[in-house]
Amino acid sequence: MAFLNPIFLLGAMAAALPVLVHLVRRTRAPRIQFPSLMFLRKIEQKTIRRRKLRNLLLLLMRCAALLLLALAFARPFFTGSNPVSASGDHISTVILVDGSYSMRYGDVFNRARQSARNMINDAAADEQLSIVFFAKSYQVLMPLKADHAEAAAALNQMQPGLDSTDYLQAIQAGDAILKDAGRGQHRIYLISDFQDAGWNRAAPQVKLAPDVKLFPIDVSDAKAANLAASGVIADPVVYAQKYAGKIVARFSNFGLEDVDTAAVEFKLNDLPVERKPLKLTAGATHNVEFTGFNVPDGSNRATVEITGDSFTLDNKFFFAIRRDNQTRVLAIDTAGRGRSESFFLQQSLAAGENNQHALTAKTAGSVNPSELDPYRVVIVNDALGITEGLAAGLRNFVERGGGLILAAGKHTDASDFNRLLGSIAPAQLGEVVQSRGYALMSQVKTDHPIFGAFARSGRLTSTRVYGYHRATAKEGALTIAALDDGSPILVEGSAGRGKVLLITTTLDTSWNDLPLTPMFLPLVRQMLEYLGGREAASSYTIGQAFNTPADKDGSLPAIDTPGGKRVDDARRNSSGEQSVDAAEIGFYRLRYRDRDEFVAVNLDTKESDLTKTNVDELVASVLPAPGDNNAQPAQSPRLTAEEKEAKQRLWLPLLVTALLLFVAEAIIARRVRVPKLI
Repeated sequence: MAFLNPIFLLGAMAAALPVLVHLVRRTRAPRIQFPSLMFLRKIEQKTIRRRKLRNLLLLLMRCAALLLLALAFARPFFTGSNPVSASGDHISTVILVDGSYSMRYGDVFNRARQSARNMINDAAADEQLSIVFFAKSYQVLMPLKADHAEAAAALNQMQPGLDSTDYLQAIQAGDAILKDAGRGQHRIYLISDFQDAGWNRAAPQVKLAPDVKLFPIDVSDAKAANLAASGVIADPVVYAQKYAGKIVARFSNFGLEDVDTAAVEFKLNDLPVERKPLKLTAGATHNVEFTGFNVPDGSNRATVEITGDSFTLDNKFFFAIRRDNQTRVLAIDTAGRGRSESFFLQQSLAAGENNQHALTAKTAGSVNPSELDPYRVVIVNDALGITEGLAAGLRNFVERGGGLILAAGKHTDASDFNRLLGSIAPAQLGEVVQSRGYALMSQVKTDHPIFGAFARSGRLTSTRVYGYHRATAKEGALTIAALDDGSPILVEGSAGRGKVLLITTTLDTSWNDLPLTPMFLPLVRQMLEYLGGREAASSYTIGQAFNTPADKDGSLPAIDTPGGKRVDDARRNSSGEQSVDAAEIGFYRLRYRDRDEFVAVNLDTKESDLTKTNVDELVASVLPAPGDNNAQPAQSPRLTAEEKEAKQRLWLPLLVTALLLFVAEAIIARRVRVPKLI
């Protein structure tokens, strides 16, 4: 209970006046005429004044009347739930509570939970409530029901998670819940710190139903500041002991003041490698580079960490570096004078540092079919002299999981090719097409992993092709690149556990100009990584799925979370690998029989930016169109103290009761015999 005019409670002290009057007032004895005192004996006696309360009923009535009068003028009201809805309408309320990791900042989440608890306490007894906990996705902790105790219990079990925020999907979820609420008042409370990063303005628009009102409750800190390790660029796999490249770590200051005392530290397998001081200007991101350190064999755990602020959850960035042997690639070409057909392949794979692939070029006659296993990918580069034995060896190689590239050029006879390699090739070769002009490789599936890196440039589609073999793709094969007339240039297929790529033109300049373009080197490496490499990433973001490949013997690793628990819900994908949804930050441990490997998982660092969005604009963006029925900006329905007191009007019964007591007291007082005062 609270009071609108608490100063009038001082008037309650007036209830003590009747007590004082009853105590102070003394009744005098009547005078009696007595002839003489000479015959009376004088007795010494101490005078003791005894004051007793008489007529207790009158006293209580007078005190109660004055007390009720003071309470009535103080205008009391109840702050808790009302016995019924004040307006008599059916009310349905959805309370959306932000549980993203930015809510861990300071005391923000405790304020959010208290705000939600206040909503529950202020709700009418018959009001239906729903509790929704949201971040990047949402969870309905309690569907619509008039159960305030369950709603409070749902609040108590909430803890902020590690995901980023998505306001629109949460608002849409609240609107969907209210569609089943029936007629009456429908409202949504959105309790959050209202980061600007949580409002994806490029997402499809969300519009509330005309009868739904949205009320934002902002619980953010007014002057929030945060330092964060916002990203790392690093080679996930290296092939030499010395790390020749550069690790570029990004650190951001999301506060309004410069920070001059920060420090960053790079660790490898929990051992310090290098520490550097760092000055961060307000609102800026700075890069720090590390290089020249030794990398142990196998999978290694690496971290960069910044110190200098109180919100430490996003101060560390995790990434993995694996030191591995180079992938061996065999190119089978045609013996001849001059430059080999594999010249451009050799040049492309030898360029740069940290080369993943080691290319060996041989002629068909010098290849031992039984010695293909050490290679991860074999390229049959327009080779003459493919024997039955070598063709059988290539079939076994692919079926056991190897990668194979078949490049058909001027030395390739279509009939021999189809006879020897037709069982594993994804297409049947036909006649050779050559002309004085050229065709463009204009049809490219940029959504394929090989061409994903070229989706934006578009330069690959300008490749000029002067000669090629006509080809007919087999059932189940996929043409991923073709000429402008639809003739296949690159066809993908599979055989057993392996993959096969058929290129219907050459990998040198005899039939096309691709080796002369900047696209050739990345294209060759993309094909080799797709066939024989394993997708490698230095880190993942929480919520992403990562795959754990099988070991050489086909066994799958046991997986431990960063917290040390065993993952039991890994899924098997079509390629036989395990797929795991990253739910914790840190390092997942993959326990193979002879080694351990690590997968690094980090926060979505856009959530580290605590810059507030324009809440009014967010609310306006989800309001129904002006022409919709009842479309109007929401105004908070939470009653003010004056409104609550005006609705309850507790002063009126108190005042009436006080007046009745005064009347009753007057009537009873006239009937009570009081000794006459002299």
